[in-house]
Amino acid sequence: MESRLERLELVQAMLLGIGQISTSCSDITEFVAAVHRALGRIMYAANFYVALSNREDGTVQFVYFVDEVDPTVDPTEKITLATPDQSPTAWVILNRRNLVMTAAENSERTDAQGNAWGRGSTAEHWMGCPLLDHENEALGAIVIQSYSPQHTFSDEDQALFNSIANHVSNALQSLQSKDRLERAVQERTAELERQNAALGSAIGALQEAQSELVRQEKLASLGRLVAGVAHEINTPLGICVTATSHLVQELKLTREELQAGAMTEETLQQFFDILDQSLRIMTTNTQRAAALVRSFKQVAVDQSSDQVRPFNLKAYLKEVLLSLQPKLKGRSVQVEIDCPDDLNMDSFPGAVSQIVTNLVMNSLVHGFDGGGAGTIRLHVELDNAMVRFGYSDTGLGMDAAALGQLFDPFFTTKRGQGGSGLGAHILYNLVTGPLGGTVKAESTPGQGLHYRMRFPQSRRTAKPAGENGVGQFPSRASDG
Repeated sequence: MESRLERLELVQAMLLGIGQISTSCSDITEFVAAVHRALGRIMYAANFYVALSNREDGTVQFVYFVDEVDPTVDPTEKITLATPDQSPTAWVILNRRNLVMTAAENSERTDAQGNAWGRGSTAEHWMGCPLLDHENEALGAIVIQSYSPQHTFSDEDQALFNSIANHVSNALQSLQSKDRLERAVQERTAELERQNAALGSAIGALQEAQSELVRQEKLASLGRLVAGVAHEINTPLGICVTATSHLVQELKLTREELQAGAMTEETLQQFFDILDQSLRIMTTNTQRAAALVRSFKQVAVDQSSDQVRPFNLKAYLKEVLLSLQPKLKGRSVQVEIDCPDDLNMDSFPGAVSQIVTNLVMNSLVHGFDGGGAGTIRLHVELDNAMVRFGYSDTGLGMDAAALGQLFDPFFTTKRGQGGSGLGAHILYNLVTGPLGGTVKAESTPGQGLHYRMRFPQSRRTAKPAGENGVGQFPSRASDG
C-alpha cells in the first residue's frame, strides 16, 4: 500500500514538473526530452517518441525518438500521412484516438499493400495517444513501447500516459503559439523598418501601419493570456484525473479483497488513508482551477471590451495578477500591492488590465533579464477624485538615453530577441487616452524603473477607448 501512495506522489510531482518545464523551455525537442526524463522516473520508458503532424502538407515528423532497437529517425524527415492503415502512429493521429496493442495484435494488421503494419520493429506492447489542440484537431502523437514481455503497461499506466498526453498537448500549443507570435512580430517589425528606410518622407502611411500593429499587439497580449491560463488550468485538472484513476484502481482492489474474505482492519485503514488523501488533492486542485477561471473570465472580457464600468481597483489588480501567474511562476520576483480596500473606480478596466500586464511583462523581460530576483510594487492612493498610481521594480533600470525613448513605438532593448517595442507605447496611449491621465517614468542604471501615473477616478462621461487616439505617438517620453 505504501508503494501506491509513493507512486501517486511521484505522479503528482511529475505533472506539476511538466507545467514548470513548459514555461522554462523555448524549444519543442528540449521540452519533450525533459518530459521523457520525468516519465522514466515513474514507469518503464526506454522506448519513447513524439511525432508532430503538419496539416498544410499532410506530413508527420518524428521530432523526438529514443529506441533500444530501431535507429534514430531524422527529425527533419517528412513522412506523408496517407491512411490509418499506414502505421500505428498514422492510425492514432488520423483517428485522434488512443491505441494499445500487443505484438500478436500488431501481426494481424497490414497496410494497403499487405506489408507489416508500420516501418519499425514490432514491439511486445505498444501504446500511443493523440496530441489534440483545443479544437480537437490532431497535433501529432506520443508513443511508448516495450520489446520485452517483462515490461507491459497496466490500465493505470495507460490512464497516466493519457493524462501526460493532455499536458504535453497544451504545452506544445503554448510553445507553438509563442514561436509563431514572436516570428510574426519580428517579421512585421523588420518589414516596417524596411518600409521606413525606403519610403523616407511617407510618414503618414508608416503611422497607419504602426497603429495597426499596436492593435495587433494588444490582441496578441490577450492571446498569450488565454494560452497561459489554459495551460495553468490543465495542471490541477490533470492531477484530479490522475487521482481519480488511482482511486478507481484502489477501490477495485479493495472490493476484490472484500469478496475474497481477505480484508483486514489494517488494509481497510490503508484504503481509507488513500481515499482521504485523494479527495483532499482533488478538492484543492478543483478550487485552484475555479479561481483561475473566475480571474480569466473577468480580465479577458475587459481586455476585449472598451466599456466603462464600476470596479474595485484593489480587487481588480489582484485578478489581473492572478491571470499573470503562469508568467510569474518559477521566477524569484515578488509582487506587492499597496492600495486602499475601498478605492472604487468608474472607468475602463480593460485599460487598467492592459497597463498592468504590459508593466509586469516589461519588468520580467527587461528589468529582471536572465531570471534575476527582485520586487515589483504597485502603490495606489486617491487624491481629490484623482488616482495616483505608482509602479516600480528593483530591476536593471536604464540610462537617460534609453529613458528618453521609452514611450517611442518600436523602441526596445531586446531587438532580435522577441521584443516588439510596443509595450510602453501602448501603456502611454492607454493612460493619456481612455483613462484621461498622465504618465512619467524615472530610472537610473541598477536602480529599477519607476512609473508615476495620474488619472480620474471616474470616466463615466468619457468617449469609448477606441475614440481616444490609441495608437497615436507621444511627442516626448518626458512629457508624460
